[in-house]
Amino acid sequence: MDVGVWMRAEVFEEKLRAHDEGKNEQVWNLSQWPGGFSEEGENRLFVAVKGAWRGYFMLSHEAMYNPRDSTAYSLLFDTRTWTPIPPVAVKCFRGFTYKVPRPSSDVSEITVEKQ
Repeated sequence: MDVGVWMRAEVFEEKLRAHDEGKNEQVWNLSQWPGGFSEEGENRLFVAVKGAWRGYFMLSHEAMYNPRDSTAYSLLFDTRTWTPIPPVAVKCFRGFTYKVPRPSSDVSEITVEKQ
């Protein structure tokens, strides 16, 4: 599953700095659970900052949530897996989206699927 989120620039920088500080596991909280999350295969958290997709982190196959509290879900990702991509324009959004860039084998050719 690929899911995208919008981060403020300072939050994004904090996530990248966490790796330099040895804090490799980070969390992104959502108010809804994204369908399609798989315990097999790759799950990626794409990040949009300042009007463009910037890259992605690999999501852990584990997530944190309390089935008795459906107001918060936490996706775990490893800062060591940050993969930058060429910027792709995107309008600001809230929550999450499945409309994320699809890197080809040549990362200079990035497309966004229309859904």
